Amino acid sequence: MRYHLNEGQFDIPDDGRIDRSMNVLAMPDGSGTTLIVSRDALQAQETLEQFVTRQMRDLTRQVSQLKEVSRGGVAIGSPIRELRGIELVTQFRQNGQALYQRQAVCQLSPASRNVLILTASSAIPFDAEALAIWQRALASFQPRT
Repeated sequence: MRYHLNEGQFDIPDDGRIDRSMNVLAMPDGSGTTLIVSRDALQAQETLEQFVTRQMRDLTRQVSQLKEVSRGGVAIGSPIRELRGIELVTQFRQNGQALYQRQAVCQLSPASRNVLILTASSAIPFDAEALAIWQRALASFQPRT
């Protein structure tokens, strides 16, 4: 399988490996909103909604005071190549620090088990600027063909 990343590509065995890589785009001083791109895969016969529920259950074991603020449908990308997914808004404490997150979870194609998770994370509640960054990231996404 040819594996692509920003810096290039390489060949790896096509033996059922699941891409669980993560890209973290943060400000040098740690301030502001951090954008995270991560990948996973649906389990056999699992729906996207079941995947999100399973991930939330796992997160409950890893952080404290997890609060799911909202969960609903979201469009990712332009109307021409739009992906439909689930948006989660959560807040929790990790290592004693409050974190506020917005996540958009989608399947890259109906025929694929591959899941893409876009996350915006901040130590302070999202203000208008942070929400605008999030909306721009979602609207501008273009899946690789």
